[in-house]
Order: sequence, then C-alpha cells, then structure tokens
Amino acid sequence: MTLINYLTRVHFGDGILEEALWAEIERNGKRRPLVVAGSEHLTGGLAERFFAGLPKRSLVEVFSECPDVPTEAAVRTVVDIYCKTNRDLLIAYGRGNAIDLAKLVRIALRHKQPLSVFASSEGGSHRVASDLPDLYAVPGIVGFASCLTSHARVALASNERIEVVSSALIPTVTICDPTLTLGTPPMTSASAGVIAISNCVEAFLSRSYNPPADGIALDGLARGVRCLHRTTRTDDLEMRREMMAAALNGALAQQKGLGVAHAIGNAVDAVSSERIDAGALGRLVLPGVLRFYAEAPCDQYKTLCDALKLSSDVSLADGFETFLSDLPLPGSLKDMGIGGRQICAAAAIAARDRTAANCPRTPRAEDIVSIMQSVR
Repeated sequence: MTLINYLTRVHFGDGILEEALWAEIERNGKRRPLVVAGSEHLTGGLAERFFAGLPKRSLVEVFSECPDVPTEAAVRTVVDIYCKTNRDLLIAYGRGNAIDLAKLVRIALRHKQPLSVFASSEGGSHRVASDLPDLYAVPGIVGFASCLTSHARVALASNERIEVVSSALIPTVTICDPTLTLGTPPMTSASAGVIAISNCVEAFLSRSYNPPADGIALDGLARGVRCLHRTTRTDDLEMRREMMAAALNGALAQQKGLGVAHAIGNAVDAVSSERIDAGALGRLVLPGVLRFYAEAPCDQYKTLCDALKLSSDVSLADGFETFLSDLPLPGSLKDMGIGGRQICAAAAIAARDRTAANCPRTPRAEDIVSIMQSVR
C-alpha cells in the first residue's frame, strides 16, 4: 500500500512516480495539464520518467521560468497560459518555488482580486475560496517545505513580500518517490535534511496542542537523525527513503506550527537579493534558537534530548550544534553573504512573523539579533 490520506492524498514509495501520476490523472478525468517546473527538472532521465507518467492522450503545456521566490508577475503569466490553452490541471514538479508558484496560481485562477488582498498579515486567509483548481505536487529533495503545507510566499509588483495562508492551498495530490533524489549532491542533501529535522523540532516545540503532530514530528526527527550524515556520504536508496520520510513528517507536522528558526529563514530571504539556502541557514541558527528557548520551562526538551541520545550533562542546543557541525554547508553567516545590516533588518521582520509567537518563548527583535550574532 503506497497511499497515505492525511491532509491530502499522498503517494509514497520507491519508483511510483509514473504509476501514481498516471493513476491520479486518469482517476480524475484530467486531459490538459499545465506543468510548472524549473528548467533544471525538464531535462535528463528524471524528466523522461515524469513525462512518461502522463497519459499519452494528455495535451501538455509547460511553464519553466520559475523565479527563486514566486512573483506576482510570474503568477499572472501562468494564469494567462492556463486560461488561453484551456488547461484543467496544474502539476508542480521539483523545488518548493515551483510548488509555491502553482499554489498562488490556483488563487489567481479562482479570484480576480490582487494577491495582496490575501496576505495573512491583513487577515486575507478567510478570503481564499475552498474550491481551488486541482494541483498535483511532485517534490524533489528540496520541495517538501511546500508540498504539504498551507502557505506560500510571493513578491508583489511593489517588491513587498507577503505570505498567503489557507488550508485550501494544500495540493490535491502529492507524489513522493525517493528514487527521484538519487544522485543529489552532498550539499543539497545536507540542506534538505536540516530543513526536515528543523521542521520536526520546531513543530514538536510549538505551544499548540496537537498530539498526532507531536508523534509525527518525533518519528521524523528519529529518521532524520539516523540518516542525515549517511545521505551526504553515500547514495543509498534506503537512506534516501528515510530522509524523504523525515521530510514528509516534517511537512505534515507543520500543521501544528513552527518557530523562530523558520521565522528567521523567512525574514533573511525577504531582505536578501539572492536566494538563501534555508537548510544552511537553519543549521547555523537552530542551536542559538534552542538556547533562547531553554530559558523558558518546557517539558519537551528532555524528549528531544533522548531522541539525540544526549547524556544528562549536554544541553539540547549543544547536542544539535555538535550533530550538525560537520555537514558540507557554509560555516558562518558571512560565508552565506549575510552581514550586519541584513541581520538587523531580518530580525525586525522575524519578530513579527506569525510563527514567532507559537514557540516556548516569544522573541523581540533584539533577541533575534543576538541569536544570529551568536552563530559559532
């Protein structure tokens, strides 16, 4: 059995891409899909497998000019293609930016208002209709942050970046095939693994009450801890499968909420002119975030220490810092091109992020500056 029906339909299994994609398209009577994917995912053997999963009678259109952060202009371009070519399905393949772009296209297809109307900071979530066009998501190794979540970020024409949040944005179908991650470079594997582990940790520490999500987060953390380093050294399918399972758990557990590390990632991305590696940044700031949390009482710290198999004299933050220290990722914020001005600007944004109020201890902007400046 490869079907998981939790939040949405999720197919998970080795080599299931073609079968699952074909079955879902046929099951729902779709004939004219619009594929949204970065150009890097449209050549080579994996692209051949992806297109082989589309029924032969399908009339396919492709959009490949996916910006690193979805833009309002790109959304409108895809909407025009969808309408002018009479599409009946969106399929997002590859990275999270392609999946987020497709999510936003669903809103623009259903609503005529500007995307700014749907900003979560302005209470726009309730304006999103529940009957959006279908979206199938086929994530690569770095697509899980988007494939099962209810939010997407977009850069407006004014250059302001907003977040849109609605349960209606969760893709209709998600297809998880670990064989798609074989051959991934060590740095990319490490970054994806850190994102999965960080999502599990922050969801588990969220103050929201969601016991099922707690269990999913702990299971994901255990899988991620077990296989993270091995996936950066070998191309073993079993370890790839375990890491994809950890990423799946992290995405599912996000329904409980995330925390300061996620808020910092969003904020740094918002003030940076180039795409920021979220996993590399998370690996640097997560220990500092956990030190900040440690000043507030929380019964869950011990559970996480047990998951890392830490001795009683090692703190959770120190344990994670050691565990993440030798990954093939940048060793400092400076190495990532993040300087003092960006830290201060990002801290002000992160302190206002909705996730920052959902963690064991709510930070102020100066607390976030301290966390980022303390990166060792």
